[in-house]
Amino acid sequence: MRIIPVIDLCQGQVVHAVAGQRDRYRPVLSQLCPGSDPCNIVQAFLGLFPFASVYIADLDSISGGKANNGCVRRLLDCFPHLDFWLDQGLRDKIALLNAAHDRITHVIGSETGISPEQLSTLLELRPQPVLSLDFKYGSFLGDKTLLRRPDIWPGNIILMNLGRVGTASGVDETLLARILNTTEHSHVYIGGGIRDITDIQHLQTTGIAGILVATALHTGRLTAADILATRQL
Repeated sequence: MRIIPVIDLCQGQVVHAVAGQRDRYRPVLSQLCPGSDPCNIVQAFLGLFPFASVYIADLDSISGGKANNGCVRRLLDCFPHLDFWLDQGLRDKIALLNAAHDRITHVIGSETGISPEQLSTLLELRPQPVLSLDFKYGSFLGDKTLLRRPDIWPGNIILMNLGRVGTASGVDETLLARILNTTEHSHVYIGGGIRDITDIQHLQTTGIAGILVATALHTGRLTAADILATRQL
C-alpha cells in the first residue's frame, strides 16, 4: 500500500487543512521542520521516508483564484526525482494539456461539478488523470451521476472525505465500503481522518491501493518506523 504525503498550498505556503473549511486554514505548524515553505516541508517528508510521490492541493486555484504555478515549478526543480499528484481544480482538456508535465499526474475533483461526459473526454489524456470523489459530512460534492458510472472511472480514484481532513477523527468505514463495493476496476486511495499506524494497518486489510496523509506526519503520530512497518506487512 502506497503512502502519499500531502501539501495544501495557499498563497505560496503550506497550510493546515481542517475539515474542508478553507477560509480558516492557517500556515502549518509541523514537528518535522520549522516554517511553512513548501520545499522545506517536502524535504522534511523525504527525510522521514523516501516517498515516491507527493500530493499537492492548490487551494487558491481550486477556489477560483490565481494558481500557485511558480510554487509548483519550484517543487519540480527542487525534487527532480519526485512525482506529484496535483489538484488545481481543473476540468478543461485544454487547461490540462497546457499544464502537462512528465512528473505531474493531474487530479480531477468531483467538487468541480465535472459530468460523466466531460470525464470521459479527459480520460483520453495520457497519463490518465486521477478522479477524486469528494465528500463532506456524508454528502457527495459534485454531479451525483458520477457515482452511478463506475464503468468510466479511471484506473486510480481517491475517496476524499473533506469533512475529516486534518481532524484525526478516523476513516468513514461505511463510505469506504460503499466505494470499494461500487468500483469495477479502479485502485482506491483514501484521504481524510487517518490517525496513526493502527488505522493504516486496518486499511491494508481492505485492499485499498494507498492513503493520502498530512496531519499524522506533521504531529508525529505517524513515524518513520511506522511507515517502514507498513511496507513489511
